[in-house]
Amino acid sequence: MNPWNAKIARIDQPEPGLLSLSIRADGSNEVLVLVTLPGALRLGIVDARPRGASASPSLTQLRRHLEGARIDAVETSRRAARLSLTRAGVARFLIAAPSKPYGAWWLCETDGSVVLRSPGAAAMAPAEDGHLESRSPGELRDGGTAAVDAHRSLRREQLQRLLLRHLKRLVKKRDAILGDLERAATADELHERASLILAHLSEIPTNARSFETESWDPEPRSIRIELDPRKSPTETAQELFKKSKRLKRGLDVAPNRLASVEKEIAELHRVSGALPDCPAGELIARLEALGVSTTAPVERVRKRRQAGVRLPYREFRSGDASAVLVGRGAADNDRLTLRVARPHDLWLHARGVTGAHVVVPLSKGQSCSAETLVDAATLAAHFSDLRGEMIVDVLYTPRRFVHKRKGSAVGSVTLGSEKVIAVRVEAKRLQRLLENEQKSAD
Repeated sequence: MNPWNAKIARIDQPEPGLLSLSIRADGSNEVLVLVTLPGALRLGIVDARPRGASASPSLTQLRRHLEGARIDAVETSRRAARLSLTRAGVARFLIAAPSKPYGAWWLCETDGSVVLRSPGAAAMAPAEDGHLESRSPGELRDGGTAAVDAHRSLRREQLQRLLLRHLKRLVKKRDAILGDLERAATADELHERASLILAHLSEIPTNARSFETESWDPEPRSIRIELDPRKSPTETAQELFKKSKRLKRGLDVAPNRLASVEKEIAELHRVSGALPDCPAGELIARLEALGVSTTAPVERVRKRRQAGVRLPYREFRSGDASAVLVGRGAADNDRLTLRVARPHDLWLHARGVTGAHVVVPLSKGQSCSAETLVDAATLAAHFSDLRGEMIVDVLYTPRRFVHKRKGSAVGSVTLGSEKVIAVRVEAKRLQRLLENEQKSAD
């Protein structure tokens, strides 16, 4: 006799690492929960269905296969839990196992072939490692509360690790900005060295590696200036002038970026302090509001291209979720700048080289945030001939100051007014932007 005599009415994954199966047996409704967070495989039966996230695409597919199926047996081993199911006369297994980061599940035929699996799960379900222990409904009812409590505790520990990881990234970002500010403090010294080189051109030997002179201070001091023998002293001086200007321009946005990062760090410290007493739902909401990912990687949903429509740009999302449009090519740059962008939008382009036109759509009277400006400038640098450079000068101006002369080359424009930002291309920032490309805009 089947001790279960239960049918699956609904399948949910309210939180990462927690599967809940609403079952009906002998006229009563219960919920079978499976905890699959790393380090814990727990099963139990509780009275109420845990609430949480809506169904993902993969879970929606699993529902189509299993809702209405009869549970024939529930078994566990050291590595996994296995539910024997029958639906419309077809027998299958639902296997769940703890794995990083949030566990995995597989729907398998009785011969082991996989019908469906959770995102990120291995191609094959874990092999049985010996004896499978049958679990009865009564046994799982006794352990239901313990299973839910175990998930809550493990999930809280996991959220704390995610918070600390995000905090470390922000601290590194803050240190990088502080480093930029320290380097900017040397701008005047670089300018002075460049001026001294030009003032003493006649005294510098050919192919010299350095020369010594005195500063122009009221109390002169001895200065040793390094030179590149492969370049003329004039070229070295011009490079020092450019570097000095670039460092000074970086001061335009660095203070705002620093203030923004320090504000995030302070808020994360407050959330960390409230972690032990904060309800899980509120904790997740506060972390997500600060940009801390609290769930498994988002499943990519394929979207059909709109028939006959090709947009002249690729769309990305900045750190504060603002859209950033990047032209696909020379002709597309013209379409983006002259037809799509509005006069009050922000326009960007890598300085002095061939590259994509970049547009940040803005409302009238709206200013671009410092974070979005740096993100957009990073994309302008990446989609230009200066890709791979550590620091790139990027022009930016309202679209109304961008003009195209009659007869000019495709993609070529002139600017009536401009500012320059020396953007420091950060690998993690660039990776985040490229991963956030809005594929539906293809």
